[in-house]
Amino acid sequence: MASRTRDTLIAAGYVLLVQSFASTFFLESAHSDPGYGEHSRCQELKASPALTPFIDPLPFPKTIDVSNGEQVVIGAYKITQKLHSELPPTTLYAYGTSEQTASYPGPTLLATRNKPAHVRWENHIHDSETFLITDRSILWANPKKGGVPIVTHVHGAEVKSANDGQPDAWFTASGETGEKFFTQNYTYPNSQPATLLWYHDHTMGITRINVLAGLAGFYILRSPTEEPKNLPCGDYEIPLVLQDRQFWANGSINFPDIGNSPNHPNWCPEYFGDTIVVNGKVWPYLDVYPTKYRFRMLNGANARFFNLTLTEPSLKFIQIGTDGGFLPFPLNISSLTIGPGYRVDVIIDFSEIAPGTKIYLNNSAAAPFPSGSDAFLTKIPSVLEFRVVPKPSNVDIPLTYIPDSMIPTPRADYNLNENVHRMLTLTEVKDGEGRPLHSLLNNSRWDDPVTETPKLGSVEVWDIINLTPDAHTMHLHLTQFLFVHEQEFNQTLYEEQDGCTLEQPFDHPQSCFTAAPEPAGDDQVGWKDTIIAYPSKVTRLWTKWTTREGGPFSFDATSGPGYVWHCHIVDHEDNDMMRPLIVVYEGMTMKSSMTKKVNDQA
Repeated sequence: MASRTRDTLIAAGYVLLVQSFASTFFLESAHSDPGYGEHSRCQELKASPALTPFIDPLPFPKTIDVSNGEQVVIGAYKITQKLHSELPPTTLYAYGTSEQTASYPGPTLLATRNKPAHVRWENHIHDSETFLITDRSILWANPKKGGVPIVTHVHGAEVKSANDGQPDAWFTASGETGEKFFTQNYTYPNSQPATLLWYHDHTMGITRINVLAGLAGFYILRSPTEEPKNLPCGDYEIPLVLQDRQFWANGSINFPDIGNSPNHPNWCPEYFGDTIVVNGKVWPYLDVYPTKYRFRMLNGANARFFNLTLTEPSLKFIQIGTDGGFLPFPLNISSLTIGPGYRVDVIIDFSEIAPGTKIYLNNSAAAPFPSGSDAFLTKIPSVLEFRVVPKPSNVDIPLTYIPDSMIPTPRADYNLNENVHRMLTLTEVKDGEGRPLHSLLNNSRWDDPVTETPKLGSVEVWDIINLTPDAHTMHLHLTQFLFVHEQEFNQTLYEEQDGCTLEQPFDHPQSCFTAAPEPAGDDQVGWKDTIIAYPSKVTRLWTKWTTREGGPFSFDATSGPGYVWHCHIVDHEDNDMMRPLIVVYEGMTMKSSMTKKVNDQA
């Protein structure tokens, strides 16, 4: 069991020390970078300097083909990079094959289905601590020799747990490792259907810091024999990672060094920036010809949701895919709601738009989502500017086609009397003064005993009961799932002793439900690995602990340190809104499972 650093500190009267000395010790030691110049309080960040939007072109990360069977070495480095032409270079952590090639976002890894990819992840960050402040009052990697620990997770990948980027499998540049560390050499089988994945740091207690610092990139898995023909491709297929940042005038990232609670001197419940960064550039523009484009969108933000619309009324998003790959059929929709960790695959057809037209991709999502506060609005609602330009005479635009159907419609078949049915709560824990302590999954902390132990090959039904005022994006490692339905309930009555129950249907007199189940909305359809759980609702998921096709994994999913499930608002994830998940064989007990894992590590 991991060391409960935070509990030891609190038991020793740490909270009182923080209250007494926050204005001296913590403020004096907040930043090692003298460029910050002043301190920053959680959710009261000083506004970024005025930056002219849409003067920088959208950048595209370099690509690396990882389908040829050869090992690719990708390291994490400390770099500087200009994120806007009017902003000085920003200090970042970034992935690359060398310090000279490291970039934010990192290189896009191009994989092919059923061709394993071999990646060695290295750590070349030699800072004694992260340049964005680490809150030591929450459970984190805490290397004894100092340094910046990292461990990389390919989000959405079917991979054995030793190669999954388990939060305690971190390592530093000096060679110190976490208690669940196995190896830096990862193999990705790529046996799942084609989709957009992404890789990012997943280190215990500092994921929010390392991702905000720049440790993220695309992982595109293709399947030439399964993908629809004549979709926009090449220059007409464009990956977009949407994030938000706040900046100081010297280009540094404005990250709070003062928390909003004496319980945690530096941790902030959610980080919201007032500028939008796309592919590592603040409010960029993209020239497009009057034709169809395919956009592979990723919400890589710490906590911000996006509700995307286009300013040209005649244009729609033609959504063809989501987290797990292609949808059964395209959706013609006016808006896209994407939570942190979400991916969407959409086509926008500019064919009927006159050259010279400017179209804006706007965001109207509240922050926190869905209720929101005006304090966390971005400076402008736009994310990206599309400039429709004439097609040059020497450019031949390929013929494109949007199919009527793409994959069989998935079905969530289950029987609550036969399948495992888990009822799992999302809660926010506060002190006696109403100040945040942490967020929990099923009233358990990270290092409490494992309770989610699905059997290999089994079907499970998960009911996510959101008892918090905000939406959370819930992410399961290893498997993909289907959204079954969501249902409103009387939270006040539910939380009263003997008030009502969620184990009876809507029309039962003792039921907490206030409405009938609602089917999937456009943001919940298809195969998913991340889903939005709305407040005062029960979100039901169907998952099968097999490959998508229902067969066995190509690796032993019961081996290694195990998997996790968590909220993908990474500020929550870092402070206990994450739980271990151990896959077991039919008939395997937890005791034998843990013995097996100890033997694996040996």
